[in-house]
Amino acid sequence: MKIRSILLRVFGGCLLVSMSAATVSAQNQIVVRAQMDSAAIMMGDQTTVRLEVSQDKGKFVRLPIIQDTLVAGVEVLRISKPDTVDLKNNRIQVNNEVLITSFDSGLYYLPPFKYVIDNDTFETQSLSLKVVPVPVDTTHAEFDIKGVDAPPFVLWDYVPAWVIYLLIALVVIAAGIYAYWRWGRKAKGGEAAAEEKAIPPYERAIQALHELKDSKLWQQGQEKAYYTNLTEILRVYIDQRFHINAMEMTSTQIIDTLRRNEETKAVNQQLRDILEMADFVKFAKMRPLPDDNEQVMRYAENFVEETKPEEKAPEQPAADGTAPEKPE
Repeated sequence: MKIRSILLRVFGGCLLVSMSAATVSAQNQIVVRAQMDSAAIMMGDQTTVRLEVSQDKGKFVRLPIIQDTLVAGVEVLRISKPDTVDLKNNRIQVNNEVLITSFDSGLYYLPPFKYVIDNDTFETQSLSLKVVPVPVDTTHAEFDIKGVDAPPFVLWDYVPAWVIYLLIALVVIAAGIYAYWRWGRKAKGGEAAAEEKAIPPYERAIQALHELKDSKLWQQGQEKAYYTNLTEILRVYIDQRFHINAMEMTSTQIIDTLRRNEETKAVNQQLRDILEMADFVKFAKMRPLPDDNEQVMRYAENFVEETKPEEKAPEQPAADGTAPEKPE
């Protein structure tokens, strides 16, 4: 134990400089930081890498993509969910933790963790981890080889064949009942879908937005449900109005696609603000202000109104009562 303590102190002191790293963007006031609880561990022990990013509210952040191993020999055991802290002064901090371990001794250099904020990439500096081998006590006697264990009990080895056939028959009957129930439900669902299709996308979207507003979800502390329903309404409207598969697209893909559409250029920035705020609430657990919740609803209603299809005016008969001539 004394040897272990001395080794940990020596290596921990030598590598203390590499335990934390931060990259600061003075222009955008963005700070990314990574620090490790311990820079030296014994083989098989664990340590935690703590990641944090500080930024202004309203910016979209993509957290680092972490695989099963940081480098060869250093394994990832668990990645915590992001935790958002309000720093006041229109600033937030997103924290998450990565639990790592190693079963091979040596000195490992962990690569920088990359954050993507809006269209910029920020990196932390690399960290260093020293893995110390476990000392072996050769004074104790060796243990003998473990004896042979009895085979495990398997229930199916003792079940008669007729019982298995009976279970198969029951499964087939249950599958037939389920197929019949599903077929009848699908037929009824087709009729309901036909009725719903008769409603124009604009009217359906406006009605859904009014129902969402009346539900008062964010006033009851259900901000995530509020933004999830809001973005789903807009995605369905965009899908039906512009024939874009918005339900299967990311927020960035939707914005890039609609940017090339003349009918949506005027309100594309408002849609971008809605989708970015929704991503922060759903994935970074941000708690928006009441004014933000009301503003995204106004943006959504304005987006639907501004992209509403123009109604064609009915053709007026000519002065002599004859039908107007159609242009060639």
